[in-house]
Amino acid sequence: MPRMPLPGRVLRVAAAGLAMLLAGSYCSWRGYYVPSGLQGSSSQVMVGPVGGFGSVFVDGVEFADGNATLTIDGVAASEAQLTVGRVATVTGGSPSAGAATASTIAVTTKLVAPVSAIDLAGATLTLLGQTVRITGDTSVASGLAPTDPGGVTIGTLLAVDGYRTSTGLIASRVDLASLGSTYQVAGRVTNLDTAAATFTIDGTTVDYSAAGSGVPSNLTNGQYVVATGATLADSATLRATLVSAQSEVPAGASGAAGTVHGAITRFGSVTDFDVGGQTVATTATTTFTDGASTDLAADVELEVAGSYAANAVLTASQVTLWPAANVRIVGAVSALDRAGQTFAVDGITVTVTAASRWDDRSATQLRSFGLASLAIGDWVVVRGVAGSGTTARARIIERATTPSPVVVELQDAATAVAAPNFTLTGITVIANSATFAAVDGSPLSSGAFFAAAPGRLVRARGSLSATGALVATSVSLRD
Repeated sequence: MPRMPLPGRVLRVAAAGLAMLLAGSYCSWRGYYVPSGLQGSSSQVMVGPVGGFGSVFVDGVEFADGNATLTIDGVAASEAQLTVGRVATVTGGSPSAGAATASTIAVTTKLVAPVSAIDLAGATLTLLGQTVRITGDTSVASGLAPTDPGGVTIGTLLAVDGYRTSTGLIASRVDLASLGSTYQVAGRVTNLDTAAATFTIDGTTVDYSAAGSGVPSNLTNGQYVVATGATLADSATLRATLVSAQSEVPAGASGAAGTVHGAITRFGSVTDFDVGGQTVATTATTTFTDGASTDLAADVELEVAGSYAANAVLTASQVTLWPAANVRIVGAVSALDRAGQTFAVDGITVTVTAASRWDDRSATQLRSFGLASLAIGDWVVVRGVAGSGTTARARIIERATTPSPVVVELQDAATAVAAPNFTLTGITVIANSATFAAVDGSPLSSGAFFAAAPGRLVRARGSLSATGALVATSVSLRD
């Protein structure tokens, strides 16, 4: 969705979409159905990734934030301190009358710790004993390689925001933490031992024996806390000096709209599960997008939208599953259709939705970067999911500085594999002069690559030919 200056910093919904909202019907101004729970309610709770600015976009909804109370890790902050990909919890008014107004915006860093292990094949990092999954939806700061755990080394101090799972986090954003930063972990207390003054949060042991009065008097198993400290006893043990009890997801008032993006943290059944600590109920009228109810399971990433019942359960109007963003397109914008919400890169038509994230990492660093400010010739990195033929749907659009020398890049599941060629997102890749590598970066022979490639995730780098094919100089298997 294009970002434009907005009088009074309020959301302007397209006229047709607004008409549908006011009529109480479903519409697709976000690229997904807007559930009825968002249309008639005067208040809402939203948990999701920050997607852009001008005001603040959270999971595709723009919030006027001029009068909002904004905190980061419990400390008062300004909008300028927010970054794309941080997971924000917003309370405020719903956009049923054409505007969404934030009352509060809260962001909590889920993990600050050094990297103790790297699994390139599994695309995971280990920090403080927790598994951090890096995906195509992971935003990163400058100096880190997006979607690639190989972009860090053992001992690198990272700050991670994301969605809680049974073993750690699905990373929504990863930043380099400054030296001297306080270590931090957020999550649910388990294995509480008051005699030893310890508990665990997933794979992290928290030793709070030196915290003194900096611990809740009613600390219990299942409580959501943020533990901080300046020292580590070992790679999986934090010596906490402060343990703060927090609300993982604020309970919406009866009838309020709610949207929660996260992973399933408790799975009872397809009609009863938790997302990031929020209990969700589905009904016979719940709509499932990008998947089916049978795909629900522990640790599955999804977005739930609906309305709160009197018992604070979120009754889902819509459940959107979040398949991995495996497509990666790097190159110059060659065509723009702002009215159609598309642009073209490397011969691929990219569709954007309101939920797409926009991040200007070029020298311009335009904070309100969006489709309205994208220009033909801009160098972009697009991550998303494949459509049909030479199309893709963008999850993340990053504008970057044009590299020298110019090297374009494609990543997707390989099809039509027949040495020396294969296809990625409908584009033919010519690899007769390429070097080949395995997931861990080790060299592969051409024969070994083509034997393994069908249906596998593959990244190819090179240049575009006059016919639109990618003439690859390097090709690697990805997972």
